[in-house]
Amino acid sequence: MFCTRCGVQLNDTAKFCSDCGSPTPNAPQAAPRAQPRLSRPHEGRKIAGVCAGIARYLDVDPVLVRIIAVILLFVPPCPALLGYIVAWIIMPNDPLVVPAAQPYHA
Repeated sequence: MFCTRCGVQLNDTAKFCSDCGSPTPNAPQAAPRAQPRLSRPHEGRKIAGVCAGIARYLDVDPVLVRIIAVILLFVPPCPALLGYIVAWIIMPNDPLVVPAAQPYHA
């Protein structure tokens, strides 16, 4: 087997090129990143967590989503406010994470 990047001959079981370090077809593949659920987090929420949940889903800063939401409230106000309330009702909360109980030592 030859490296497709630098052309060095490699062992058939090599996972990376010994010369340039590029991965071969035998290299382990990285697991695809899971898309987060669209839900309202318990931490980082200001009113209902709708903007924080949308920001987490889109992988952007929550402040940016909040600024856009406030701007949309002024141009036309009724659909933006109604959309926020609908999202508040429809988007589920994140499940509560209960810390594991510590054993009691007297």
